[in-house]
Amino acid sequence: MDLLFFEGVGAVISAIIVFCGSVWMLLAVIMGPRLAYFVAASVTLGFLTIMGVVWSISPLGPVGQLPEWDAVAIGEEAAELDFDPAAQYPEGDWRPPDTENAAEATQATELESNALDYLEEAIAGGDITAFEAVDEAVVNSDNTRLLDQGAGYGAVTFEPAEPAEGQQGGEPEGGPGGAAVAVLQYDPGNPLGLARTIAAGTAVLFALHLFGLSRSESRARRRLAEVPH
Repeated sequence: MDLLFFEGVGAVISAIIVFCGSVWMLLAVIMGPRLAYFVAASVTLGFLTIMGVVWSISPLGPVGQLPEWDAVAIGEEAAELDFDPAAQYPEGDWRPPDTENAAEATQATELESNALDYLEEAIAGGDITAFEAVDEAVVNSDNTRLLDQGAGYGAVTFEPAEPAEGQQGGEPEGGPGGAAVAVLQYDPGNPLGLARTIAAGTAVLFALHLFGLSRSESRARRRLAEVPH
C-alpha cells in the first residue's frame, strides 16, 4: 500500500491516543478508570453522532459512492449496438444536454470523459478497430445525447482526431457523425451513504455508552454512600 495511507492511519491513531487518552487520564484521577472511560467515550461519540447527522444531509464529510457512468455498449454503428434505443440515436427520444443547467452540463462532461475511458478499453479488447489508440479519437460534443429512461443513459460519438488520408472534411465512416458510438448508463451512486452509516453506527454506540455511563454512575454513587463520613 501507499506509504501515505500508513502515515494517515498513524496520525489518526496518535490523535485519538493524545486527545481522548489525555482527557480519560485526567478524569480517571478523579472518577476512577471505569467511570472516566464512559464519560470520555460518551462525549466523543455524542460529538461524532452530531457530526454524522450533519454529514448525512450535506456533502461536508466522508463521501460514499460518487455518481458515475457505467459502460453499456460500444461499436462503430449505433444501429448495431446491443441497446434498442441506440437505433434511433441521435434522434428519437435522445436529447442534447441542457447547457444552461449546471448539473446537467457537468453530467454531460463526465459522460464524455468516461466514454473515452470506455473507448480505450474497447480498443485494447479489440472491440473497436476504427482507432488504434484512444488519442486518435475526439468526442463530437454536438452529438452527445441523453436519454431519460430509468436512471438515465448517455451516448457519445467519437471522431478521428485528424481527417483520415484522402478525406477532406466530410463525415467519417462509422456511427452518426463519427467512427464509433458509445452508450453508457448513469449511476447516481450514494455519496451520503457512508456518512449515514457512520451516523447510525455512532448513534448506537452513543446509546450503549449512555446506558453504561448511567450504570457506572449509579455504582459510584452507591459506593460513595457506603463510605463512612
